Parts: sequence; structure tokens; C-alpha cells
Amino acid sequence: MSFDHERENRALGLGQGPAKGWVILGLLAALVALTGGASRFDAIQIIPLRTLAAFFFIPALFYMTAKRAKDERTLLVLFACFVTLVMVQLLPLPPELWKELPGRGDVFRLDAALGFDGVWRPLTMTPTRTWNVLGSLVVPAAGLLLAVACNASALTLLRLIATLGVLSAILGLLQVISGGSSPLYLYELTNRGGAVGILANENHAAFFAACSMLVVASLGIRVREVPGHAWERLIYPAAFFLILIASLTGGSRAGFAASLGAVVMSALVLASAQRTRHSHFAARADSRWLDKHPRVVLALPVVLVLVVAGAFIVLDRTPAFRDIIATDSFADLRWSMWPVMGEMLESHWVLGAGLGSFEQVYQTFEPADLLMPQYVNQAHNDWAQLIIEGGVFAAVLLIGLLAWIVRAVTALFSCRPTRGQAVFWISIFAILGLSSIIDYPLRTPLFQLVGIWLLLALSRDLSDMKVTQTEGIGESS
Repeated sequence: MSFDHERENRALGLGQGPAKGWVILGLLAALVALTGGASRFDAIQIIPLRTLAAFFFIPALFYMTAKRAKDERTLLVLFACFVTLVMVQLLPLPPELWKELPGRGDVFRLDAALGFDGVWRPLTMTPTRTWNVLGSLVVPAAGLLLAVACNASALTLLRLIATLGVLSAILGLLQVISGGSSPLYLYELTNRGGAVGILANENHAAFFAACSMLVVASLGIRVREVPGHAWERLIYPAAFFLILIASLTGGSRAGFAASLGAVVMSALVLASAQRTRHSHFAARADSRWLDKHPRVVLALPVVLVLVVAGAFIVLDRTPAFRDIIATDSFADLRWSMWPVMGEMLESHWVLGAGLGSFEQVYQTFEPADLLMPQYVNQAHNDWAQLIIEGGVFAAVLLIGLLAWIVRAVTALFSCRPTRGQAVFWISIFAILGLSSIIDYPLRTPLFQLVGIWLLLALSRDLSDMKVTQTEGIGESS
């Protein structure tokens, strides 16, 4: 296969996998969109979600080749290590060893009082919840293996994510229009009256909208270099404003800030891409007027976004902004929990309390002044919760993943033509990272699938950059 043909395939978003691989990926995305928007372990939707997601292992294994697996070995190894960590936490340990583990003394003494002192227990303090975590990995595993097997390009994966973002925005607006009793809400426990879209939590919906806006902005820039895709160049700006409007109608204060951040970051992505494009076309006499005046291209969408956001705020159609002004946004339970999580980290940072165990373990640390009718089921700080549950081994895997991301983004940023892509990746991972400090979006199957596809899309961008550099060397010689 010639370099020219490879370049054309990459531009169109086609890989060398099955001819209709994007259809299979789209079916998985549709399944997760309809059933994977809740983070609760007892949501009824997880039964069809995990059952049907398991069937996608069939095409994934059928189309998988050794070369495709080798190309994405870093992500596959990291994911396999995480699965191994969950399984190790479920292995039974002798009581003499188990009682010496941090934080297990009270349970061991209770066992002795009840006559269960000879029981072998796994490392996790909540085996049922850890088994649930192991089962939940079916969705991201299917998404990763299927995308690798189908050799999906970055463009294909980002298009699927953008489609999910548009679907969520449309459904969210319909939910607001039809009211809190609308049958359009997909989950029993949800923020009725708000624009949650295909998710159950309005914070998660707002974070997803912010990520979707960045993806749409990146796609709008990428397709400009693809001939014959004028229709996409019209769709992406409209999709961006649709998602923005849906996010402005939400009641999440953190999500409102994330959406505004996504707008600013999208402008930075556009500015970076325009700067690269301007340097490429400036010397050409046949270049278009807009190519010679990148500031105009940047100013128009920024002004439109500011006008839309300002109109929503002035007309009092932004509940999140109203809440920020009316209340102290830091007077929140999640901030009061931080000292408690510090104690939990001190007790369980070595081996972890068990993945999925936070809710039950927190109750053994919960102080009397935080007791209330509402209960805490997540830490609202996924970085800390991961270490509390997974210990130092989970921290090592996280550091390994972050190191790989930094290395990939740095490589993209060092190459001038891909500098705009690097800004996009920095922006979207910044939103995911910051949102995980105050909430737990990555606990939902939808975000897990999107996160896996974003990582794989980053890997594809890095591979494409290397191929392009190789082509340049080959053509120059």
C-alpha cells in the first residue's frame, strides 16, 4: 500500500480493519448511551448493559491481529494490569495475614467475637462491590478491544464521541421543555427538571457537554483538510452551539464553569490551528482571504459564544450561574469530607480498602457532625478515592498512564503541524482531571467508554504524526 493511499485513509478517518467497523463501534456507543449513564452499582440498566456489551468481544477477538495489539500495547498492558489488580483484591487470604493488613483490626475482632476467626477473607473489605467493579470493566474492555481490532482512526472515534454529545444535548433540551415528570429521563434516580441528557447526574452531564464541545471544535478543524467534506464543516459549528445551549440550561455550578472553560479552550485550539494554517498559506498567492486573516476566523465564533452566553445570563435562563451568585458554592458537603478522606488515605494508601468499597469504608470513618439523612456513596474526588480503594498499586498505574499521556502530548506539541491537536488533548484531559477532583464522572460506563476512546484517539494521532514524518523523510530523499 502506498504512502498516498495511507494518507488518504487517515484523512477520511478510515482504518485498515473491517469495512464497516465504525458500524460495530456505533452499536456499542448506542448501547452505552441508552444504558450506561449512571454510576450507581444498583442501577437496573447495568444488567442489559454488561450482558450485551460482552457480545462485542466476539467481533473484537475475530478482527484482532497481533500487529494491531502490538501497536496499542501500552494501553492494553495498563488496562490488563488494572484488571489484574481487581482480581488480586478478590483472592482469599489466611486470617493470620489478613488481620495484619491496615484497617482490618475491627473486622477481625468482630469475627473473633462471632466465632468466625478462622474465615479466609479477600484483601478487599467489600467483596461484593469489588466483584461489581470487575464486572463493570466489561464495557471499557469491549470498547478498547473493539476499537483496536477495527483499527478505528482518531477521526472515527472522535466522531462517535461527538455524536453522543449531540444526542445528549438534544435529549437534555427535550427534558427541560417537557418538565420534571417527563418520560424522557432514562434513570429513576436522576436530577429531574434538569438537562441531564443520556446521563443520570447533572454534574456528569455538564462535564460531558464540556468534553463534547472540545471534541466538536477539534473535529471542525480536522475536517477542513479533508476534501469533499463541506457538509461536516457546517455541522460542527451548529453542534457546538447546540451543546453549549444545553449546558447553559443545566443547574451544575461546576459544570457551568467547565463549559465556560471548554469555550475558552476551544478558542485556544482554534487559534493554534489558525496560526499553523496561516503560516502554511501566507506565502501562497492563491490562498483564500480567511486563510490570510486568521484573527477574523477566531473572533467570529468567540463573539457569537459570548453573545449567546450573555443572553442566557441576562435573561436568567442559567440556573447554575444563579446558584453561584445566590449561595456560597464552597458550602458543600464534599469540602467537609476532605479531612475524613485524609484519614482514610492514611489507613489504606498501601494496599487499598478494595475497589468499589468507599461507601462502606467511609461509614467507619464518618464523624458525628457529618451524619445526615443523605448518605455518601462516592468520595467526590476520584483521585483520592482511587488510592483509598486501590492503594499504591493503583497509584503506580495512574502515574504510568499520566506519564504516557504527557509523553504523547509533548511529542504532538513539538511538531508544528500537530500543535493544535496537542492543545486539544491538553484541554480535554485537563477538564477530565479537574472534574475528577470534585466529582466522579469516570465512574459512569459512558465516561469510561469515552475515556478509553479518547486515549486510543491520542495514540492514533501520535502514530499518524510519526507516519507523516516518515513520509516527509521518504519524499525528501
